[in-house]
Amino acid sequence: MPEFFRVPPFEKLVKFYRVLAAIAVLVVIYLASAKLIRNPIAKPDLEVYLHAANLILAGNNPYLTPIPAGVFFYVYPPLFAVLFIPFTFIPINIVVVLWCVLNVLLIGWSMKTFYELINGTSFFEIPAQTRWAVCFFALLPTFKFIFNHLSFGQSDIVMLALAVLGLAYWARNRQVTGGVAIGFSIVTKVISLPLAIWFAAKGNVRVTMGIALGLLAGLLLPALLLGFGKNLEFLDYWVRHIVLYSDLRHIKTPMNVNLSLQAQLYRFFSDTVAFEYDGKPYYLTLFTVPAETLHLAGRLIVILVAGTLAGYALKFRKQGALVSQWGGMALAFSLMPLFATVMQKHYLVLLLPAYIYVVHIWYSIQLKDKVFRVLVVASMVLLNFTVFFGEFLSRAFAAGGCYALGVLLLSAAIFRAAGRLHANSYLS
Repeated sequence: MPEFFRVPPFEKLVKFYRVLAAIAVLVVIYLASAKLIRNPIAKPDLEVYLHAANLILAGNNPYLTPIPAGVFFYVYPPLFAVLFIPFTFIPINIVVVLWCVLNVLLIGWSMKTFYELINGTSFFEIPAQTRWAVCFFALLPTFKFIFNHLSFGQSDIVMLALAVLGLAYWARNRQVTGGVAIGFSIVTKVISLPLAIWFAAKGNVRVTMGIALGLLAGLLLPALLLGFGKNLEFLDYWVRHIVLYSDLRHIKTPMNVNLSLQAQLYRFFSDTVAFEYDGKPYYLTLFTVPAETLHLAGRLIVILVAGTLAGYALKFRKQGALVSQWGGMALAFSLMPLFATVMQKHYLVLLLPAYIYVVHIWYSIQLKDKVFRVLVVASMVLLNFTVFFGEFLSRAFAAGGCYALGVLLLSAAIFRAAGRLHANSYLS
């Protein structure tokens, strides 16, 4: 082959790829920030946090009043609203850019750190081609959700980074500190609770105790500003009216953006509108069942998710660390969106550690099991299935459960990999 057509070795192109990656990151920050700034409809989530912070400053209940531009309510524990108080003194356009930059940095740090943890070595000691391949193919199925997250000013990436920070402390044998970080992650958004279930199932008392301390600190910390009584009042409202509220048709998150398994039950087995298009409602009702049955089924899903983690911990407890520890943690991340009674598209950024894990198993460990590979590819396809069609079919497929099924297949791939890897080959 003529010299002109020879492709240089990958190592010689790393600097070029770094430049491309830096340009891509800047473009993503610009596009996401521009969407938040220019489109009022795309700004509600970031505005919800700022609005809740302003309500707290005024001495009002942050859960009772929606943002002025719409019907979006604050639905998180008081801590996040209190932490956003400093941002209320900054022009919102600057807050938008700062928030986008912070989240991009956190997603990069989380990827690097989790990959180091499962690989057992420093990120830059991993061969360049391997780390670029693993990170690229882990980002590929999740990029749509990361951009959606950035474009709506969400907080899931902060929660993800706190959870990964906790795992990093745990890996350094600072187990209580790691648990505290995971506890703060749960206070930020309760959907990271599967990590607590995982450590409890493994019988790790020190991490579980740290998680309890982190939860307690995160819930009580706002009392330093609010006072104990006011903070308790807000927590009581949050628990009774948001966490424990059972009918998904009447909560403060609209059903048309709820993609959870529990929401699918309502779409398939009640007279709930599955989705809307061009002002017209569409239904996917197979047959109707009593509301009490749907409530019970929703609770059973939560129990099944917890039971799946406990089952993995028990079944693969004697395998090497890659399977028995990191496989279980990857499974916890993959199950987080299914654990929540409300799952929106931006929640799926939490799948990033799980995809790093399965791509590592595929590319670095070279697991050649066909079922495992079919499950990984099928999950990637289903999670991005709706982008290939027009608006009507995209909404129909989303309402039909494509996202939830994609998450289930990813979780199944982790289980399949654990079953096919030999115990003595991957001890760390």
